[in-house]
Amino acid sequence: MRALIVSNMYPSKEKSFAGIFVKNQFERLKELFLPEDSIEIFYMQRKFTSKTGSILKYISTAIKFIPHLFKKYDVIHLHYFFPLIYLVSIYKKLHPKTKLIVTYHGSDLTKKVTSKNKERLQILANKIDVHIPVGEALSKHLKEKLNVKANYLLPVGVNDSVFYFEESKKVYDFIYVGSLVHRKGVDLIIEVARRMNNNINLVIIGEGEYSDEIEVLTSNHQNITFYKGLSQNKIQKIMVQSKFLLLPTRNEGFPTSTIEAMFCGVPVLVSDIPQTKEQVDEGKNGFIIPVDNSEALLNKIIELSKMDAETYKILVTNTLSYFKELSLTSVCKKTYSIYKEQLTK
Repeated sequence: MRALIVSNMYPSKEKSFAGIFVKNQFERLKELFLPEDSIEIFYMQRKFTSKTGSILKYISTAIKFIPHLFKKYDVIHLHYFFPLIYLVSIYKKLHPKTKLIVTYHGSDLTKKVTSKNKERLQILANKIDVHIPVGEALSKHLKEKLNVKANYLLPVGVNDSVFYFEESKKVYDFIYVGSLVHRKGVDLIIEVARRMNNNINLVIIGEGEYSDEIEVLTSNHQNITFYKGLSQNKIQKIMVQSKFLLLPTRNEGFPTSTIEAMFCGVPVLVSDIPQTKEQVDEGKNGFIIPVDNSEALLNKIIELSKMDAETYKILVTNTLSYFKELSLTSVCKKTYSIYKEQLTK
């Protein structure tokens, strides 16, 4: 079996978090493949660019993909439907026997499929052999947007050799890990950080449009710490030193940072959207607040910062019992079985 993974999400120096799960999956799949199998990856690194720069980046990506059109693959697995579906659809037209698998991650459906391109993208979607949204809520968007049904629900998986529980002194009350963008609710975190008590310690890890604002924030508030460009191993060490993960997001596919936190025994505080409600049992492994509500976020942060040690210990124990089936190895074994299954059809 020859397989090719294609993605416009892949970490870069500027965006070390973007698409790290694609990189992790590729490396774990290589370990699972038999000696007679082969797997390659074609990716576009995520970088901060202007609108013109983004257009040029995609043109360059299309040109670089041309040699792959003349190679023979049994399976092509596309991560993130839009816009690279256009490239892999050309390959599918040239090689109709190749099985095309697409994993949908969130905004590739919810934001990128619009009334203007919906009809055209539905035609392309009907040529896909296997549709894999990363969560239940996203599977509904798949039907609504592209008029196709999910074949499997399969999140990207947590690298459990990196993210795991270990006893550690709690240095931070709250941690945020991820891209520093509006969609993730980072503006709400900044607003709340300016108002919360100095005895509540917050650590922010990431890169993005709010980096400069957060650096100014840390210079004025000793209880706020900011890191950029950390490896996943270093993030895990800081994660287990933190009591709660914050994710006041406005839109997600099936967030991974929340599951990584749970693997580390760190309960989560998330906003009330369908995708996070798939993950959080209120009061068991985390807490849910109204979306886009800084006042509710601040009040919950203050409340959780006062939680007694015994209650928190029970919460941690509960948290560690969730989502063990979503380890990277388990997800990649399922992915490999999907590849093999398609070869028999």
